[in-house]
Amino acid sequence: MLDPGAFERTKVELGRCTVCNRGRAVYRSPEAKICEVCYTRLVREENARAGVR
Repeated sequence: MLDPGAFERTKVELGRCTVCNRGRAVYRSPEAKICEVCYTRLVREENARAGVR
């Protein structure tokens, strides 16, 4: 499980997203590099678990 709080947005090219392997990675954490779409999905899932709408 990836923690959205562990990610930071970057301005440098990171390669492909390690989750979907389609998008350009723009967020990084010690565990992964992810694209905007996967980061948004990750935040939505975390908010749903916390009961945030």
